[in-house]
Amino acid sequence: MILGISDTNFKKILNDEQLFLPIQWDGIDFYSTLKSLFDNYIKQLKTLSNISTTSENSKDNHSNDILLNLNNVKKLCNYLTQTINYYLNDFPVMAYNEFKNFMDTLINSSLKKKDCDDIFDQTKSFDYNSVNLFRVVKVDDIKPYSRNRVLHTPYNLRSKVSTSRYSIAGYPSLYLGTSLQLCCEEINYNPYQGYALTSMFRMKDFEEFAFLDNVHFSTIELSIKPQDFINSENFRQEPGGHISRKTLESKLYRHNYLIWYPLIAACSFIRTNKKDPFAPEYIIPQLLMQWIRYLMDSDYKKNGQYNLFCIRYFSCASKRMSNMGYNYVFPTSGFQISSKMPYCPILTNSFLLTTPVYIHEYDSIHTCEQELIATKDLDFIYF
Repeated sequence: MILGISDTNFKKILNDEQLFLPIQWDGIDFYSTLKSLFDNYIKQLKTLSNISTTSENSKDNHSNDILLNLNNVKKLCNYLTQTINYYLNDFPVMAYNEFKNFMDTLINSSLKKKDCDDIFDQTKSFDYNSVNLFRVVKVDDIKPYSRNRVLHTPYNLRSKVSTSRYSIAGYPSLYLGTSLQLCCEEINYNPYQGYALTSMFRMKDFEEFAFLDNVHFSTIELSIKPQDFINSENFRQEPGGHISRKTLESKLYRHNYLIWYPLIAACSFIRTNKKDPFAPEYIIPQLLMQWIRYLMDSDYKKNGQYNLFCIRYFSCASKRMSNMGYNYVFPTSGFQISSKMPYCPILTNSFLLTTPVYIHEYDSIHTCEQELIATKDLDFIYF
């Protein structure tokens, strides 16, 4: 069934508060909660659209309506709920296979593969090396640290890596944020109660990697909320976010957003029971990261090309924090040059960063951030 969705109805569909992100839930039954969300989403699509007799890919369509294949959206929602069902019933392999089916369908459901790349991977039109990113790491002492201390957890200390939204326990990833305040709140750091190091990161031109010549950089864009479309004329492009108002209002982007919404939503549940060792809210985000790692490894084995991926997303720690900026997570490659360098060589050669400083030594977190931005102390990590 092909639906025709006008600009007005597109906004009405996403102006349902039950679809707003991130999602606060009761922490009792994640499967039923996700299924209920998707059922409501499908209902909104059916209620606020018209059945079109025009093919989704037809060149004869002169209407301004978004043409959406409802059956594909239903299929995507079913894949995700079944993934959760398998996982919660102790079948993690079946859960991953179901999620892989979801990703295959998701990519193929976009109007064209190139269109999907252009909308959800805009690195060609975005100046990444102008974006200031920050990382905060808690420490127990006050002594000078080198830059590698604020990189990802080294491979030889992977036993210390706990579960995070986009990474499973034992697997290091590099988490960065577009504001120092956001980074502090993500790790529950109070500058008046303990010590923490911070550095500013800036990505090197991804066409000039020092370690590998054959590197392609891709971003999976999960940082746009339904609320952003409601008043798109007031949408302000934040530092570290490359979705412009013009893009947000394009027919193609809106079509693809309706298809990608189930994934974005499934990755955007606020963790309810923060002290529990298992978080059902992290199932889909972690499977997404595993899928990315599989792509990275298989592409390298097939053609020698290394794909450096990152996921950009709004904070899901709380509704308030979701408006504080963007988070980036970069998976490590698993490559290691030597035992003396237990870090991902792709990531170490992808960023310039400042010498780590202690946040508590500044008058405020904001002052510390401004000092880091003003510094000329950007350099690579050397071993």
